[in-house]
Amino acid sequence: MGNQNANGFDHSTQSGLYIRTDKPFYFAGEQVQGNIYLNVGGGAFPSSTIYLKVKGSEKAKWSETKTVWEDVPGTNPPQRKSKQVTEHFDNENEFYQHKIPVYIFQQGMIPQGQYTFPFNFKLKENLPGSFEYQEKDLECRIRYSVKAEIDSPNKTLDKIKYKQEFLVREPIKEQINQNEGQQVLQPTSCCCIPLGTILFKFQFDKSAYQPGEVAQLQVEIDNSQSKVSIPTITGRLTNTLRIVSKQGHTRLIFRSCGSSMIPGLQPGQSALNDQKKNMTLSLVDQGKHKPLDPTTNGKVVMNNYQLSASGELDGICLCCTQTPGIELPIRIVAKPIPSYDQPVVAPSGWNPQVMNPVSVQFDDTYKYQPATGGVLVPAQNQNPQGYQNPNQPYYG
Repeated sequence: MGNQNANGFDHSTQSGLYIRTDKPFYFAGEQVQGNIYLNVGGGAFPSSTIYLKVKGSEKAKWSETKTVWEDVPGTNPPQRKSKQVTEHFDNENEFYQHKIPVYIFQQGMIPQGQYTFPFNFKLKENLPGSFEYQEKDLECRIRYSVKAEIDSPNKTLDKIKYKQEFLVREPIKEQINQNEGQQVLQPTSCCCIPLGTILFKFQFDKSAYQPGEVAQLQVEIDNSQSKVSIPTITGRLTNTLRIVSKQGHTRLIFRSCGSSMIPGLQPGQSALNDQKKNMTLSLVDQGKHKPLDPTTNGKVVMNNYQLSASGELDGICLCCTQTPGIELPIRIVAKPIPSYDQPVVAPSGWNPQVMNPVSVQFDDTYKYQPATGGVLVPAQNQNPQGYQNPNQPYYG
């Protein structure tokens, strides 16, 4: 049968292994349901156990180069020289690294035939959202996957396996409703002479967005009691990425992702109610010409966004007058993985035997160490038959 990691069912031999979750993405705390599909053609396969692997982790690695100064030996008077020193940082936080037996065939062989093994498990409530980011000398990611696997007792035969990644979105605990803020300003001139009163009210249409959506901003301004000109109103989208090393060293990346500008008002004018001003801001990374990376808040990787709006005031004392504006956090949710939408072609005559569903519990006894070849730890759990009838599924 061989390694089915890339192609799913092998139609040339009518053998293969495949795994599929019921959705391409989940919110943290949700129930994941899926199926392992197995097609054994050309006789029985010399193995007995169908495994489900669940993996999830956040990782970061990067390097930083800085200039240091050191004394030059043997110089009088003492001299110093500079040199470039590169430091390397990394960190990892594991959520899942489990290998659970979902079915054991009594005969020690997997008979020729077609099989479906349903499974389900509940995600942890506090998982950070899926995320990937890379630039020169920096890489960080948060990934989740399920894998179906059948070990081969014969070293000349590859394991049979198939992996599917799935996305996790952080739960949106607040209502996805309008974000708004209001300010009353009393600007003064450079001689601290009062210039009247200005009312600003900013309102964004919601607090969570899909990548590529357009944020809608409405601005109400009452400048009727002011002598100050407001030439422009500007909306901005900013991003803060924070990663933390094992030693607690923090790398902070602050970027401006995009902006939009509309005309303001002259002294004595107002834009209220039906006359309010409207602005749109496309939620894409305008500098890199790509969709925004999703919001996530792990222990190693944190990525967050802020929408802001501000007004420019002419001829005021900057020391005495507050700048009009509002800054509000927003969430960007991860887009589904495109490969999930690709159709799966089942083998001809597909009519599988459907086994009982397996409810997976993430017991530490089913953690595995990749360096040991996927051996279950502790060792005494390598023979996991914990039920009376070996023809029934194992509930791990």
